[in-house]
Amino acid sequence: MLTTVRGFNKKTKLIAAGVMFPALTFSSQLMATTNDELSAKIKMLESQLTQLQQLVTEQGQKQQEIATVVTKKADSPVSGSKFTYGGFVKFDAMQSDYSGGERASAGIGDEILVPSTIPVGGDDGATRFDAHVKTSRFWLKTVTPTDMGNIRTHFEMDMLTADGDERISNSSHSRIRHAYLAWDYDDNSSLLLGQTWSTFMSTAVLPEAADFIGPTSGVIFNRQTQARWSHKLDNGDKIHLALENPSTGTIDGGGGISGNNFDDNSVPDFVARYDGSVGNFSYNVAALARQIAYDTGTADEDKFGAAFSLSGKYVFGNGDDLKMQINHGNLGRYIALQAFRDAAVEADGDLDLLDVTGGFIAYRHLWSPKLRSTFSYAMSSADNSNDVADTNTEEVSNYSANLFYSPTKKLSFGVEFMKAERELENGDDGDLKRVQFTGKYVF
Repeated sequence: MLTTVRGFNKKTKLIAAGVMFPALTFSSQLMATTNDELSAKIKMLESQLTQLQQLVTEQGQKQQEIATVVTKKADSPVSGSKFTYGGFVKFDAMQSDYSGGERASAGIGDEILVPSTIPVGGDDGATRFDAHVKTSRFWLKTVTPTDMGNIRTHFEMDMLTADGDERISNSSHSRIRHAYLAWDYDDNSSLLLGQTWSTFMSTAVLPEAADFIGPTSGVIFNRQTQARWSHKLDNGDKIHLALENPSTGTIDGGGGISGNNFDDNSVPDFVARYDGSVGNFSYNVAALARQIAYDTGTADEDKFGAAFSLSGKYVFGNGDDLKMQINHGNLGRYIALQAFRDAAVEADGDLDLLDVTGGFIAYRHLWSPKLRSTFSYAMSSADNSNDVADTNTEEVSNYSANLFYSPTKKLSFGVEFMKAERELENGDDGDLKRVQFTGKYVF
């Protein structure tokens, strides 16, 4: 606006100069003219000056109108979208020692802890070294003000898939992590549609770890498509209600009905969660209701199950914090990256839903403003049915200790020791010992 006004002032001066210069030139001729001619010339100059003043006034009014329109547009709730981006680049290098035999070939367990992939029952262990950048991620966000509230979007991807070829290019396909829109239709309420963390999951209690998740053996960890309504109460607490994409993870048992990822559900998973706080302690209480179902074309059955989760975080006065979670119920695919079955099929085809109990505890200590450590322990155990094969997992656990150093706010280097164990229903077991180094920059 200032540039335009200044440009106009220069133009005005030029116009004035263009008028005044011939006027001054003409004044030298006035001495040789008659009084009548002089009066006529003066009247002509007065007319020209009047027109010039009118032109200046009109131009000034137009400039003021433009400034007013631009100002209103900038202040308007429908002026446009705010666009932001971010993510991080993360390097991981690890040496893994397996006590129960060779690891799975080209499995995702090479890159992150997946309890169900720990080999068991073998006589000889194996030691392997791996390095990758697959947990690096990138996200895009928008916020658009409207006369009906803000509309937010979030799109995020990383490369954590089991494909790729380490011989030459180390390529890996990208995958969708989050893709959703959220409508904040008033100051305290919003509606979310799309894929993101399950409402049953509490991201606030995930501890810092070199591993992708950390306390994997006992934590609720799940992303899926959903419709979620959230509301903030007068005291600052929040409630969330969601309908989420269902799936029956794994079924095992009689009648020849066994397998993974049965997609035969007829109703969505229902989740309710309450987020609260008391002083330095914040907590989440969540409940899950889900249908477990299968349909082979010749036989079908379904049952409804339930599960509960309690998560908490306490912050000490010196900045240290304690995080914890306890879970119980028909958890299946929701806990420990699907280490357990959802149900067993009895001889008559009926479903026997399996209960799983698990959780974790993690303590973070700040050694200095740039140096910190987290110590954690996690475990889960399934109450398997007699109809489940004795080669299925009964219990998984892992503990870890790490040290992180941040020379500047968004740059971190860390080293972590982790031991994870897996035990089958028949008593066979195996463990994984892993030393992992990581470097991470958040942008």
